[in-house]
Amino acid sequence: MQFVLEYFLRFQENLPGTYYISPSFRGEDPDATHLNQFYHVECELLGDMDNAMATAERYLAHLTKSMLKKHSDIILNTAGTLKHVTDMVSKLDGRTALPRVPLDQAIPMMPSAECVEWVQEGQPQFGRKLTRKGERFLIEKYGGAVWLTEMDHLGVPFYQAYVEGTGRCKAKAADLLLGLGETVGLGERHSTPEMVQEALRHHAVPEQSYKWYINMRQVKPLLTSGWGMGTERYLCWLLQHDDIRDIHIIPRMKGMKYMP
Repeated sequence: MQFVLEYFLRFQENLPGTYYISPSFRGEDPDATHLNQFYHVECELLGDMDNAMATAERYLAHLTKSMLKKHSDIILNTAGTLKHVTDMVSKLDGRTALPRVPLDQAIPMMPSAECVEWVQEGQPQFGRKLTRKGERFLIEKYGGAVWLTEMDHLGVPFYQAYVEGTGRCKAKAADLLLGLGETVGLGERHSTPEMVQEALRHHAVPEQSYKWYINMRQVKPLLTSGWGMGTERYLCWLLQHDDIRDIHIIPRMKGMKYMP
């Protein structure tokens, strides 16, 4: 669906952005911070990663102010406080961008080995990532919300652009850590077909499966960036709840049958 948004941006000249709200269905095992089926907002925008991050923050501000205005009683009754919401609105209303920390700077801050792990166990070539414990540590350190940036490139999908000057090591990608952990995932895309082909080779992904994605850039090269926000993860932060499996209106956990 993200690729479709990239395609839609090319339908109309100078279209600033496009978006959808949709469920995703995955075969992963759910846990307290992750669902195998969930709702999310996804958008793709003209411009670089900084533009996308600014738009994501404006969206978060608008959504949170709306929730505070319309549903403050529910939030207060469930979370027991409105402070985290008013603090977030105050931060974002100040027109000051949320803090950003590259992965390589975040890792030395971690208080224990349980905060960092390999992207793929036993295969260090794919790089490192923060565990949920590491994400929570960073959230607390930066007062409730922080962008984690410049992940190891083999640890993210091939379609994220490379950070210049890193020798293909780092990705122009960012996760907004909030509440349970990553709540918004964001990245800048490769703008030319040659960049996509290089990334596919780097990630050992067969090019044949992505011919149309490459050709799209040959027909109309664009610099775009996009992000997605997990609805249930946002609601966990809003309601200060620690188990995302409780947020479903109709539970839909892997391997289990539910009736409305």
